[in-house]
Amino acid sequence: MKPPSPLWDAPIRLFHWALVLLVIASFVTAKVGGEWMAWHLRSGYAILTLLLFRVVWGFVGSTTARFSSFLKAPKAALEYARGLMARQHVPSVGHNPLGGWMVLVMILILLVQVSTGLFADDEVSTQGPLSIFASAKLVSRVNQVHEVNQWIIVGAVVMHLVAISFYQWGLRSNLLRPMFDGGALPPGSAARRGSTILAAVIFVVASSAVYWLVVILPRSA
Repeated sequence: MKPPSPLWDAPIRLFHWALVLLVIASFVTAKVGGEWMAWHLRSGYAILTLLLFRVVWGFVGSTTARFSSFLKAPKAALEYARGLMARQHVPSVGHNPLGGWMVLVMILILLVQVSTGLFADDEVSTQGPLSIFASAKLVSRVNQVHEVNQWIIVGAVVMHLVAISFYQWGLRSNLLRPMFDGGALPPGSAARRGSTILAAVIFVVASSAVYWLVVILPRSA
């Protein structure tokens, strides 16, 4: 008998946990500062690589990883939220309508953070690789955005943890375990599994693009 397809494919699970570790590393190294800022930059480059991979995988990956499968109309997200408040939980295959929008928000605010980091300059010892292409005025603005946006990310992470806890203890629905073992799609589901080889190719291309952006391009200036 053929085993059921996983709810979350291996590329999504690897992306998720690598992103968790890198976001923590970025926050901690920024607060420690000093020589750790070199690792802060590296973790930022790694996060950018993951985000580029995730955006592409959101169009060509497994069904549950695709934006088209979980980005519903805002009205659907509001109705789902009302149902949660009334303890009328409707199980979803993959991200629910509310969680789907949270995924998009998290990707966008992280993209803002790593993008501004590329142009940031603390005027002491740490400069983003693309700061040489920006005016002093632009660098000042992106520094401000980079500083403020980190706390928006912290807020989003806290909301994410609260939501997981609510599902775990309020609705008796374990969202974490499938992100470790993959879970299983319901029998008869029409969802398709993405190609692991394709995922590897996309990751290599994303890594190459980031390397060109942060190493090759600045050298050409």
